[in-house]
Amino acid sequence: MALDLTPYYFEFLRYFALAKRQQELCNVSQEVPYGLMKHDEYMARQIINDDLMCKVTLYDVVERKYAGFSQIVNDCFYGWTKHHPYWKRMEAGLATRQREDVAKNWTGKHGDFKLPEWLYVFILHRVCGSGIDYASQPSGYHNTILFDLWKAKDIEGMAKIVNYYPIPFYTSVGYQFPQFPKPKLDSGYKRGGDYYLTEYAPRLARELAEWLERGGKRDLREIGSFMLDWNVRNDLKQYHFQYAAVVADIADFYPHYVNLFSPFFYGSNCIEAMSYMTKRPKGMKTQDFLDQIMEQAVRDTGSKPYDLEDVFCDAIRFLENYIRPGSCYDHLDFDNVWNSSKLIHPFGRQKAMLQLGLVKTFNGMKSHPSDDAVLKAAGWTKEQYLEKARAL
Repeated sequence: MALDLTPYYFEFLRYFALAKRQQELCNVSQEVPYGLMKHDEYMARQIINDDLMCKVTLYDVVERKYAGFSQIVNDCFYGWTKHHPYWKRMEAGLATRQREDVAKNWTGKHGDFKLPEWLYVFILHRVCGSGIDYASQPSGYHNTILFDLWKAKDIEGMAKIVNYYPIPFYTSVGYQFPQFPKPKLDSGYKRGGDYYLTEYAPRLARELAEWLERGGKRDLREIGSFMLDWNVRNDLKQYHFQYAAVVADIADFYPHYVNLFSPFFYGSNCIEAMSYMTKRPKGMKTQDFLDQIMEQAVRDTGSKPYDLEDVFCDAIRFLENYIRPGSCYDHLDFDNVWNSSKLIHPFGRQKAMLQLGLVKTFNGMKSHPSDDAVLKAAGWTKEQYLEKARAL
């Protein structure tokens, strides 16, 4: 069935092309000298004519493996070697202090760690919040225990570090961790996360590894179902969001176990983005509807569904002109940094909201005004805003 696509879909394709070029130029580029330049230098050279993209590093990726929430996993898995996707920068002396610390310490860990250990690392990283804080740079190294897990020789050694780690390593800043099991009073565990990572995650990692190694490639949703069903059998909540990220890690770091173009899961931001792109045909199930949009996007971009799911999430942030207030971005004038989209989008942080007097300034806000926060505060409906904004 052909989809009746809205301007939002074609704006998504434009965003994808911009983000892909940004990824090529200043994320994992092999181009010289462009690959060694900073984001905002591209704006000056008129290579990427989008102020938001050139000032905020969130919008420089179309592959999950190179997103902020996977940066430290690359450091752990590849170490300080030429196989690291950022080796060109590392070799040129442009690695951050965090990357140099982690990558050098983790070099050679494949001698100790096999598939079960790496699966445990993926699970731990994702359920603890993926080290994400969108307001900090470099992104992906916030409140993470991965700085020290290289000291272990096996899963039990990593679990021991978890139980005696003296500083915080769980974060929900820009991400989220799941509802961990509540430790029994006499269990010796103070936090549900430690209890899960010690008593549950090691078994899950080993059983998942054994299942993957039986042979044959698995669909992404098949791997996800294995993990979700395992949780149910072990009286845990299902951890949909976090386990989907683990499934993507398996696809990125162990692709020989995965049908890479198989259907993936959809998070809430992705579903929101897709909802603008076409109307669901009457009688069509939600899953089938979302899959149809994804299949269209795969055809039009050549990208994989699990990568595109994350690009859809970034695209809706892009349309909302998302910048997380914080030390790394508070130097920006939030009243003058906008995306290059011509769509009139009613939510988030928009220039027309200033022009119409709905807010005096976006500077000084403690958080991004997501969704219809500005309209609600002003007592406006979406329809009122769109009518007035289009008339400007």
